[in-house]
Amino acid sequence: MEIIILIIIGILFIVPSFMAMRKQRQRQNEMQALQNSLQPGDAIVTAGGVHGVVRSTGDKNVDLEIAPGVVVTFDKMAVIRTEEEANSLERPAAGDAKNDAADNLPDEEYPPFDGQEKK
Repeated sequence: MEIIILIIIGILFIVPSFMAMRKQRQRQNEMQALQNSLQPGDAIVTAGGVHGVVRSTGDKNVDLEIAPGVVVTFDKMAVIRTEEEANSLERPAAGDAKNDAADNLPDEEYPPFDGQEKK
């Protein structure tokens, strides 16, 4: 009876871990396939959020044009998705961001940060 309980507990921890590893490995394979298939003219997004157009590729590097006439070199590993995939991601509505910014304003009862009097 005790062995069965230990087996069940083991299964409860092993199966979810196995499924998570499988999903992560699948995403890694997709990213590697994208990185290996980069062609000049592809619009991509880097891990740092830089949007650019591929101008040339090497074995480990990719040259991205991030503005007209501005070409920077990135490691291929920094490329995480295409611009098309990035645009399809769900983002919060623009109206929500305005309300959040208004909530983050300092309260009037606190003095200014630099120690000077309010004008």
